[in-house]
Amino acid sequence: MFKNLDPQDISKKPFKTFKNFTFTNNDSGSGVWIVKARSGSIDNYNSGSDHATYIVSASVSSSYYALPTWNLVNKVFYSDADKPYLTFGNNDPNKENRELNVSASVFNVAREIYGERIKTGSIDLDVTIDSVTYSLRDDGDGNIYDNAYSSSFAAFKSSSFDRTQGVSSTAATRGSGSEVGNIFYSQGLIVLTDTGSYAGDITAFTLKYQSEQTHYEYEYRLTAKPFEFNTTTNISITPDRSGSITVKDGSVSMSSFFPPGDQPSGHGTGSYATEYNAATSSLGFVTGSDFHPFVTQIGLYTEDGDLAVVGKLAKPIQLSDEIATTFVVRFDV
Repeated sequence: MFKNLDPQDISKKPFKTFKNFTFTNNDSGSGVWIVKARSGSIDNYNSGSDHATYIVSASVSSSYYALPTWNLVNKVFYSDADKPYLTFGNNDPNKENRELNVSASVFNVAREIYGERIKTGSIDLDVTIDSVTYSLRDDGDGNIYDNAYSSSFAAFKSSSFDRTQGVSSTAATRGSGSEVGNIFYSQGLIVLTDTGSYAGDITAFTLKYQSEQTHYEYEYRLTAKPFEFNTTTNISITPDRSGSITVKDGSVSMSSFFPPGDQPSGHGTGSYATEYNAATSSLGFVTGSDFHPFVTQIGLYTEDGDLAVVGKLAKPIQLSDEIATTFVVRFDV
């Protein structure tokens, strides 16, 4: 009743799945943290004099330090932003502008709640700074901008991030509508780098995004040729069984499956006695060439003989001795 599968009958297809998440500063222990970062001299660094940063949540705060945080973010994402082989992130300087200023607010999203990466273009972040709430979005290329000035940002981006375009006539002015930071999708980090209105302490936030995860659909094509599998393992084909189960002599702890007074002993006693004897014959109708069993379940086994997958048919399918019957089993991992 076993048959080896041809590798050509097995396929594996990847597909993306996405899940919506929403977190606020009131979600204690959610896995979303805000850490403040500030630049400075590392000579004779004294943590006691460093600007202690904070985590905005319902019940957790402090214990991070600004200078080490700034140095880490700068080294990993910004100091060599023009050299993709030396830095992390999205790495397309034609679409992404990276500038880390003297201070930044860093949102960290735990990997457990964003999967492989945060889906590009899914960021919806409202932050409250100095009693003013700003609605921030990502452009799908790693830039964070103020949605109130989306048209100005679009002009800024289309000009290859020329500061004289779309924002202000003063080249040195970042201004509202320009990017206010970056998102690093695969690392789950949002960095607000602007030194203007967005540089103050964040007192509240609402973060919405979609996580992204790759799953795989396995497909097995199982073909029963004429006269293959022309038998059955259903115990009802044995005399006097009537669909009952067979319990082998010496089975361990099988008595727990039976009601009091019908405990098996040896080959069985009481009303269940006939069910414990091994079958030695089959009913006559299953031995002829006209017998065509119905398929109700399909099992996929490992090379070691372990049952790995069970596929159940919506209704029994009778095999044919004239044409092949092909079953398709699909499951996701």
